Amino acid sequence: MISRLKAALGAFMLIACTAQSPGKAQEEAPPASAGASVAKGPALWAVKDADTTIYLFGTIHMLPEGTEWLVPPIAKAFDAADTLVLEVLGTTDPKVTTPIILKMGYTPGLPPLAERVPADERDELAAAITHAGVPPQALDAMETWLASMSLSTARIQKLGYGIEGGVEYQLSARATAQRKRIEALETMTEQLGFFDTLPEAEQRALLVNSLDDIDEIDTVIKNAVKSWQAGDVDAVAALLEDDTRDSPGLAKRLLTDRNLNWANWIEKRLETTPGTVFIAVGSGHLAGKDSVQSMLEAKGLKVERLN
Repeated sequence: MISRLKAALGAFMLIACTAQSPGKAQEEAPPASAGASVAKGPALWAVKDADTTIYLFGTIHMLPEGTEWLVPPIAKAFDAADTLVLEVLGTTDPKVTTPIILKMGYTPGLPPLAERVPADERDELAAAITHAGVPPQALDAMETWLASMSLSTARIQKLGYGIEGGVEYQLSARATAQRKRIEALETMTEQLGFFDTLPEAEQRALLVNSLDDIDEIDTVIKNAVKSWQAGDVDAVAALLEDDTRDSPGLAKRLLTDRNLNWANWIEKRLETTPGTVFIAVGSGHLAGKDSVQSMLEAKGLKVERLN
């Protein structure tokens, strides 16, 4: 089950620049916090030197509005920071996202999306499109990676998850109200480029791997949110390890290479710029053997878990 959820998990835990769904907006759903314990809250770390403190916080990019996660230790650390650092900026502004997506995600003369999957997967593709409420012709016009991400995003939205309920959206609003500086580790073009530069065969495999029964997606995502809310980093790591085991190339693009870039950024920030920084990136980047924390520790830096 988990090994066929790459596109959904990419939109959910790894890539902040999720493709905007061309179909219906999210429908009403109970908050993910219902029945979940958030007493401990999502995991928070810190790395410090004499004049700089950098907090590391793993996020979920899309959540139902009202999901509980901002427990006192996280709020205290965030409010003490002078700078918020996210993966990317502008994800909720169509004036920013639309031109980039149109440039990178559309190529004239593409075959219909159904012709880009094996014949025995076409019924499942049609069912996924119907459930998501996305016009098939809108997907046919997209490159395969964008169609896959758009379809996965729409299906997640149908479960009641949205950018407006996500951690980055909430933290950005709080940072703006507190007049903090907001920076990004990557550009939107860089993030989408991780998928846009995949060979077509890998893009089609990504699409096929996203065509799970919606009940399976619902269960996996609810479990992922519950583990994240409880600060269970091992559970998050296990989920991602199962999901990326059969696709090492994609895992390298989405996780390993980016985590190393971010560890280098943090190391340089500690050396050059005093202050207090709150870094919020997808929770998958702060879990497992190739996490940002592991790469910082390999550089000789001490990373402390705070909760």
